[in-house]
Amino acid sequence: MRAALRLAERGRGFVSPNPLVGAVIVRNGRIIARGWHAACGQVHAERAAILALAGQRPVKNCASGATIYVNLEPCAHHGRTPPCTDIIIEAGIKKVVFALRDPNPKVHKLNPVHILQKAGIEVVYPVLEKEARELNKIFFKNQQEHLPYVTLKSAVTLDGKIADARGRSKWITGAGARAAVHKLRLAHDAVLVGKNTVLLDNPRLNIRIPGVKKENYKIILGARGDFPSGTKLLKDPKAIFVKEKNLTKLLRNLYQKQGICSLLVEGGSAVNTAFLKAGLVDEWQLFIAPKLLGGGLPALGELGLRRIARAKSASIHFARFYGQDLLLEIYLH
Repeated sequence: MRAALRLAERGRGFVSPNPLVGAVIVRNGRIIARGWHAACGQVHAERAAILALAGQRPVKNCASGATIYVNLEPCAHHGRTPPCTDIIIEAGIKKVVFALRDPNPKVHKLNPVHILQKAGIEVVYPVLEKEARELNKIFFKNQQEHLPYVTLKSAVTLDGKIADARGRSKWITGAGARAAVHKLRLAHDAVLVGKNTVLLDNPRLNIRIPGVKKENYKIILGARGDFPSGTKLLKDPKAIFVKEKNLTKLLRNLYQKQGICSLLVEGGSAVNTAFLKAGLVDEWQLFIAPKLLGGGLPALGELGLRRIARAKSASIHFARFYGQDLLLEIYLH
């Protein structure tokens, strides 16, 4: 199952709105095939693994007597691709082990577990459920709340400043941390910034990773007319300028109308504060550089919390260094 989880990770940034899924086929204690969902519209992990095993031979009974491990319940419905239960049965697999049930109502309604069991296949779950849920936290948020998963990204000095007194932030963190931010952009469907960030930095907000050709949506909190003609984002076909002040309504529209399942907020103090006050942040990717400014612009403004007892609770899920810069992955509660 851990091998399936590692394979699933290969699809990150390319499978949305689908979940990340990997599959491993085992026979006589040996892995004989692997597969993963590589991109939206391409075959699912189970089908990829079975087709890899069959090669030029027919699929029927190509995996006879084998066990397939997959990090999410196999689907039984027709979407962009055929049901995975069909090819699992056709391939002659005797046992299906998966990590956790799929929250998608279409999957739940058809009950893939029952379909597989009716075909004489042994089904075992859950296995590494916590790890599998963490891997697909975006997908679970989408299915359960019908909203995008929201990640706040900040680069701050030791004293919590995101820019100097003149609004300049280049560069608080080093090259390693900045490269990590582009991986964060790849892992999300869209980047959101406020009006002031665009006016001060004139950013492109694109993904700059060698060998990766992908353009995310860029959400700008402001009308097109608010920006001078030289603004780079005005020429970007995937830039969306919005005047909506209600952030919850904005997120719902982005999910329902634009199909944006995950959002990376790279705002300044006002935008960060607004999202936190509205309780819309799922995760905070906080890069801390070993620098002191004293003055400058803080990462957050007033949250209206006057006492320690009312402080927002959070948990540090992960920490790592990029050179001298420290990244804290923080979950908001």
